[in-house]
This record gives sequence, C-alpha cells and structure tokens, in this order.
Amino acid sequence: MKAINWDSGELQRALKSLNWQNLPEISPAQKRYVHYYKIDFSDRHDGLKHNIGSFTAAGYQIAAQIFSQDNAKGTAILMHGYYDHVGIYGSLIEFCLQQGWNVFAFDLPGHGLSTGDRAAITDFSEYDQVFTAAMEQAYSLQKYTESESQPLHVFGQSTGGAIIINYLLTRKIQQQNSPFASINLLAPLVRPCNWASAKILHTFLSPFLKQIKRTFAINSNDVEFLRFIAEKDPLQPLALSVRWVSALKKWVRMIEECEASDLEINIVQGDQDGTVDWRHNMPLLLEKFPQRKLLMVEGGRHHIVNEDVPKRQQIYQWLQQVITR
Repeated sequence: MKAINWDSGELQRALKSLNWQNLPEISPAQKRYVHYYKIDFSDRHDGLKHNIGSFTAAGYQIAAQIFSQDNAKGTAILMHGYYDHVGIYGSLIEFCLQQGWNVFAFDLPGHGLSTGDRAAITDFSEYDQVFTAAMEQAYSLQKYTESESQPLHVFGQSTGGAIIINYLLTRKIQQQNSPFASINLLAPLVRPCNWASAKILHTFLSPFLKQIKRTFAINSNDVEFLRFIAEKDPLQPLALSVRWVSALKKWVRMIEECEASDLEINIVQGDQDGTVDWRHNMPLLLEKFPQRKLLMVEGGRHHIVNEDVPKRQQIYQWLQQVITR
C-alpha cells in the first residue's frame, strides 16, 4: 500500500459545488485519493468519466462522486454504512458499472469528505434530507447524461439501508408509485446487536459522555480489508457518537410502528453478522415488505460489500439475477 499523499481536510475544503453544465474535473489531489482507494475506474475503462463535487443538504456539504459512461442503461445510487465512506465501496461501484449503469455515490454527514461532526447525527431526519437531495442530484445526472427514461436503482449497506427503509416507509411508497427499478439492502440496520442492553447503557452514559472509543470489529472475512480500515484508512472515525445512538433509538421505535408496503426489495444478509440483530430484523422486514427477496450468505459477516471474494461473487451474481429477471 502506498503512503498517504493527500490530505482529507484539504480535499474537503477544495470541493466544488456540482454544476451539471460544467462538472468539476478531478484535481491532482483527488486523483491521489481515488488511486489510494482503488476507485480509479476511469483510468481503466475507456469512455468512463469520474467527477467529484459537493451538494448542500440539511446544513452539510455533502461530498459526491459520479461515475458516468456512454449509453448508460440506468443509474445507481449508493449509500454506505456507519463509519464508512465512498472510497471503500469499490466492489459495489464496479458491479454497478458492469451492469451498464451510471453511479452516484456520496459520503453521509460526518463521514468521508462530507462536513459534520465525525460519525454523529442529531436525528435520522437529517439523513432523510440528505438522501432526498441526493435523489434530486441523481435525476440531474440522468438529465445530464440523457438517460432520463432509464431505471433508477438504489443500494444501501447497513445504515445506508436504514435510510432507504426510512424513505420508503415514512412516505408510504408502494410498488405502483416507486421511483426505483430495484431496491437493494445489504445487511440493513434496524436494531443493532445487543440492543436491549445498549439502550440501558446509553441511558446511563449519555448525560456524561459525547463519544465512546471505537473498537474495530471483525465484520468481514477479508483479512486485508480489516487490516486496511483499522490501520491504513485515514477517513475512519475513531469513536462512536452517543448522539448518534440517541437518534437511532428514536428511529427504531418509529420504523417498527410503520405500515407495510407491497414494494419488492432485495436483501442480502450474512448469517455471522455480529453488528446488526438480523434474527430480529429479517422477520420485521418481511412484515414491512412481504414481497422481499432474501439471500442469506452462509458465513457472511456484516460488511457485505467488502466480504471475501467467493462471498462477494455469490452476492453480486444473486443481485444481478434478481434485478435483471
């Protein structure tokens, strides 16, 4: 792994607002960033353009990345999980590009190159505002690439999945009025593991602590990935925000009370996931989305998009089948 030759603060401050008439070109510092995370797909594929810019939502400057290709068959919106950022989602970006789609991906507030207190949020409604603004940006991407009639696909890992669930259920979206051709949830968050004890602990600690030191979990079978995020990824937050847990407590109660939808959604879940309480979440999501399709990955841990190669192959083959059926 090469030494880090870019500065995240400098990259964040240099972000230019997305202007669809004149998209910002990748700067030399941004090129070093994309090489570091191996998401330099435009250097490897003819006709693929990669732009990095920002848009404003919920009071944050949101860092966004656009991968666009000629004659795109659709557009994919990607949302990462808690602690994550676009840079470590290369396998999912590549999968979407291989399907012939443009890709619109962004860092959530407090993550990656976006502004905000690290890995913190006051209320999940802020995530919803950001996702709604990202949807508008994705529509602009379709207009810019003259692919307005092409389908829109959405992917969310963990907290990204929670944001999609929130968007769908709070708006009571059904199959007939869904803006998405496919909805794909990867190890989606509803309740995390040990939720009952975590709520009690949070109640006692929240008046006294703002954050808790992060312990890097074994959330993938890819040892190199685990080593990278723990030792070599400068964009990894190093603390769990107590404020974020407060927001999650309110959100879980609200989502569990929402009415069901007839939407067809695709869920991928590992049976060795120690981050989300999938034994509770999967029946709940079946109740909320009776038409859901589910792939249980034997031996799969939480970070599905960064699992070992055999499991990733299984996941992407299944997604390709259910999306293109």
